[in-house]
Amino acid sequence: MKKNLILLLCGLLIGAAAAWALIHFVAPRWHRSAVDNTYWQVTSKLDPGGEAFAYLHAEQISKAFRTVLDGLKKNVAGLPESRQAQAKQGLDMVDLMFKGYGLDEISGVGLSSFAVKPGLHRVRVVLHHRPGQNKGLIWNIAGPAPRSLDEMDLLPNDTALAFVSDYNIVKLFAWLSQMGQKMSGQDMKGQSMEQGLAMAKAGLQSAGIDADRLLKSYGGRLGFLLTLDPEKRVALPLGAKPLMIPEPAFALLVRVNDAYFFDMLKAKLAASGQPKITDVEGVKKIVFPRLPLPFPFEPVIAQKGEWLVVASRSACVENVFGKGPRLAESDTFKDMTYKLPRRGNGFGYASPLLPRLVAQMLRENLTTFPAPSAMDKIIAFLEKGKGFCNVWENSDQGLLYSINHGFEVSSLPPLIEAFMEIAREKALKKPEDIPAPPPVGGEPRK
Repeated sequence: MKKNLILLLCGLLIGAAAAWALIHFVAPRWHRSAVDNTYWQVTSKLDPGGEAFAYLHAEQISKAFRTVLDGLKKNVAGLPESRQAQAKQGLDMVDLMFKGYGLDEISGVGLSSFAVKPGLHRVRVVLHHRPGQNKGLIWNIAGPAPRSLDEMDLLPNDTALAFVSDYNIVKLFAWLSQMGQKMSGQDMKGQSMEQGLAMAKAGLQSAGIDADRLLKSYGGRLGFLLTLDPEKRVALPLGAKPLMIPEPAFALLVRVNDAYFFDMLKAKLAASGQPKITDVEGVKKIVFPRLPLPFPFEPVIAQKGEWLVVASRSACVENVFGKGPRLAESDTFKDMTYKLPRRGNGFGYASPLLPRLVAQMLRENLTTFPAPSAMDKIIAFLEKGKGFCNVWENSDQGLLYSINHGFEVSSLPPLIEAFMEIAREKALKKPEDIPAPPPVGGEPRK
């Protein structure tokens, strides 16, 4: 009995292994194109069975683009001599940017849309490259591999808009320098790019900032957040009637390796005595005087641990570094991030409040628009907005974008109809309704 049970288990394991091999290796190769492509590599990252599923063999497009570009370069000789240099310079720049950015390395593009639950759709977009063909900037600026998105914990509960991403500034500067050298080597005026970087570095040096030391201090991530306080309202002077909106605050987030920038700035500003400098519970702050704006704006630079924050006011810093309610704990955020990857190289988020706020602004200024009935349709479309959340990942096969949104295709026809109404309204406008420009050197015509 025991022997039969062992044989049965072994048979199940062998059958499972054979089924896995059939699905992952045999089936994908059973029906292959006569042209070598990356269909299976790309589509394995998409969601089958949804509302949309597409693959594009980008290498064919890249070859076609190269052929067209080479043809244009050959035709430059047929232009007047006065235009040949300018045309050649433009085409060479397009060629360099196409290759330098890595667009010629894209081997396949994929897209899918899948309803993960009623009212919530996940769109996936893949930009794939073959092994080793990842020298362009697009593959090297967004971080080396997916990681834990722990910066989500920095976002306070009232966050309306946010994004944080790996961003390799060192790679960007190196790429700009290489482009400048190549352009200069082709008798183009691209040397100004290198000169511009050198001038920026010299400007920082004259201000007492070591540019190389500053780059070394940079921790490889950048972000931005906008919060809206529903308990407080401010009036923005837009149009005939002020627009009442929740009180905004915003901040730039920078991950750093040390306190070089904050300490350097603190030392320079301490002598002036104008900003208020504090260090409470590990949060170091430089608070500047309030500026006269329609909403509270008291610039502050703060640092706690590996995060440097440049914010519009101290309350925003306290919300970021504090222990209050987090956006990641809210039901709205959990619903929006349902079945999204938990690891990546960056993410973006837009609250459902944002489209409703734009709708409010349009409704309160409806009389200023030429086609009120069309604007009503646009407002209705915005009021149904549910925001979005997306995560992007960089791997040895390329980039994968996963986007959750609540947009329904059925709501698109009224929006298209509204824009057609606005275009028709403008087309039917009589010439005499348009004020004529004044004659040169004379009085305006009546």
